Amino acid sequence: MSTSDPLALETGWSCEVPLISFEEALELTVFRSGLTRADWLKRLAHQLHRPQLLPLLWLLPRGWKLAPAELPEQLQTLGGLLERSLLTPGLLAALADDLPHLLRAATTAQPTASDLWHGGDGTSLPESLEQLLRRSGPSSPTPGDLPAASITSIKTDAVEDQALSGGLIWRNTGLSHGQSDAERRRNGRAAQVLNRLGANLQDPDDPWRFEQCVSSSRWISSLVETGWQITAQLRCSVASFGLGASLPRAGGGWSQVPIALPIRTGLLGPQGLELQSLLPHSCLELELRREEKLILLQYYQGTEGFCGWEGLNDLDRPWQNNRHNGTVRYLGERWDGERLQAAMALCDVMALVHNSESDAGQLWLGGYGALGFCIDSSAVLQQAIEGRCELFPVLLGGIWRERLLQRCKNLEENTPLPAEHRQALATYRRAIEELPHDGNLFGPEADHARSRLLRCQPNSSPFTLVHQLSDLASQP
Repeated sequence: MSTSDPLALETGWSCEVPLISFEEALELTVFRSGLTRADWLKRLAHQLHRPQLLPLLWLLPRGWKLAPAELPEQLQTLGGLLERSLLTPGLLAALADDLPHLLRAATTAQPTASDLWHGGDGTSLPESLEQLLRRSGPSSPTPGDLPAASITSIKTDAVEDQALSGGLIWRNTGLSHGQSDAERRRNGRAAQVLNRLGANLQDPDDPWRFEQCVSSSRWISSLVETGWQITAQLRCSVASFGLGASLPRAGGGWSQVPIALPIRTGLLGPQGLELQSLLPHSCLELELRREEKLILLQYYQGTEGFCGWEGLNDLDRPWQNNRHNGTVRYLGERWDGERLQAAMALCDVMALVHNSESDAGQLWLGGYGALGFCIDSSAVLQQAIEGRCELFPVLLGGIWRERLLQRCKNLEENTPLPAEHRQALATYRRAIEELPHDGNLFGPEADHARSRLLRCQPNSSPFTLVHQLSDLASQP
């Protein structure tokens, strides 16, 4: 199964905001700008010094691909790989494996993965539950959103270039977040607390305490004892790496441009055609609720530079990440009680292993890619807690699994761990050994991978490609 435009939209999909396909938005942009397509693409190439725009190399429609010679020198090799086709799981895995060699190691001036896990210098950490729940306080970075400096530069450039660009803006103008600023700050502070409690595994002789608790599982347990309802569940949604776009409408307002990252899957579909899909973003969603208070968190290996917890503070994109309209797909079972306690200890241990390995190797972005993408960290959690994996593609490579297993052995032999974390470390190690790898599939493994692919696509989506996969899943 293939489509000439993998980001084509279903015209009948209901959405509260106007949507326009990426290719149509590009056509309108060139028409309004008065430039030729080639000239407009040259202007785009000059904007690719902004890291947040790099996914555009991947998702530009076939007729809009940038030739490698048009790109900045450091991007020409990557541009050549993407000039004629989509990425495959095998190529993604190879890129992830080679990232530490292709990109410079972190400098000593940059915070390490463990520094970020600890919360920096600790001055911004809340000191009590009352302070955490307070409606004021320092703002925390929002995963999925662009850094403030990047947003400022985009806004400035957008104003300067709008007349020449045809109005296409590389952000979702006119949308809001699902929670207020104060609620998102509260999410961020709660994530800081869970990360710092987990990081006590690196500081066993001088643990940080929060509400007299020294571990994340104990703090979660204490919240349940005082009336909080807390559950966790793995989730998938269409990945865009925070990239968004919008186009002004002739009558006022904005049309939103749904962004996704299409891939070839390496799997055969009906009539012997290779299946295409949209790359998922995945995380463990943690919901803490008491009366009118709602705290939403996510755990994953992320581009923020470490493995750990972040506030679930996504911009509300109803075609991508709504928790109630089917664009977010929940996997497996909801975890509470003893399973939630085991999951919290497992998250601590995974962060300990991954962030320690990143520090030792001075890995780019805290080991993102090399030590797994967000999908891989979710896959490890499900394999460990439920004894199965429903995610695709799983790309954590063999040599990096070996390094992670060596890190586990080193921690077992040299680091005093509490009993629950020692048990979690053994569970994590087994999950790493049992986890599938989707770089090169055939036979029974391909059949299993195909079912995982269909399992982690959205239940509802404006993308035609998702509808085609859904139709395939419903066939006997």
